[in-house]
Amino acid sequence: MQIWIKTLFLSLVLTWIIETLVFLGMGIRKRKDLLLLFFINLFTNPMAVTIYQLQPVHSGFMSWIIQIFLEIFVVLIEGILLYKCMGKRKNPWLLSLAANGVSYLCGAVYTVALYWK
Repeated sequence: MQIWIKTLFLSLVLTWIIETLVFLGMGIRKRKDLLLLFFINLFTNPMAVTIYQLQPVHSGFMSWIIQIFLEIFVVLIEGILLYKCMGKRKNPWLLSLAANGVSYLCGAVYTVALYWK
């Protein structure tokens, strides 16, 4: 249980940092929008991490497929929430895809570096 909580916390913090940097890089600088990003991630990240941790396959091709489906789900949920809250000022779907894509790639690199033998 303790490892799961550490994983959940580390994933949330790293996701928030990476996605905030992506938002800043895409010109989203209003405190309100960055706070929105934080709360959206507070909703979607623990859900995705928990679903992944509860499923039985954690390596190989099937694990990758499960991760991709979870990421697509997160991009859709975050895109909808961003659209509802931010409107069309910036493309919410592009923001969600870019932020989650960069975050996922950074997580994949971190995981490979951590477990490389």
